[in-house]
Amino acid sequence: MDAVTLRGRKEGFELNIDAGADFDQALVALAELLNKIRLEQPQLGSNQIELELTTGRRLLNDAQKQALATVFEQFPEFNVTSIQSEVMTIEQAEIDRRENSIHVEPNVLRSGQEVNYVGDVLFVGNLHQGAMLKATGSIFVLGEVAGIVHAGFPDNAEAVVAGDLSHALQLRIADAVEILDHQKTPFMAQSVSFINDLHVIDYGELTDLKQINPKLYRKMKEQ
Repeated sequence: MDAVTLRGRKEGFELNIDAGADFDQALVALAELLNKIRLEQPQLGSNQIELELTTGRRLLNDAQKQALATVFEQFPEFNVTSIQSEVMTIEQAEIDRRENSIHVEPNVLRSGQEVNYVGDVLFVGNLHQGAMLKATGSIFVLGEVAGIVHAGFPDNAEAVVAGDLSHALQLRIADAVEILDHQKTPFMAQSVSFINDLHVIDYGELTDLKQINPKLYRKMKEQ
């Protein structure tokens, strides 16, 4: 297999560096390939070619990324839009684990306190007025809530808040804020709050979750 291959795509081109190839030799092959394209297509000087660089099961370190950048500095008619790998760093794996797990918050959160989570939260504690529970994912309420719950922080409009918010004064999902009118919108344990197609907070029941948020419904079924 060639150390470097170029494939055309609808959005541009994909440049693959074989994960099994010697990296220094791959850099030489890359420079030769780019130079060949330059010679065969001299009109490219005025039109940049966008490349998505893929490295398979090779994760580039900083030195390798810098070596790549040095090669491409010689060929300004090519623009690397992204570098994709089939493996992830330990940091990325930890973020993925936290985002796809459900955290349990059992504590009493008093006025002035704020607790933040990455991922979904099952709240079984007591959220006093003036306190805030914030999560990047969805919030499932089994405890008492008089403070502010903010799901989908800062911009995850697919998050929901499920449960009884009868005593809460304010609800936030992503960048949407709702001052709760309990006469207009009564809550119960099976209530679910979500962002609708008009990007405003709307309400339904957990039995409708499959239609409201199919992705979250499948995730809950898998737990």
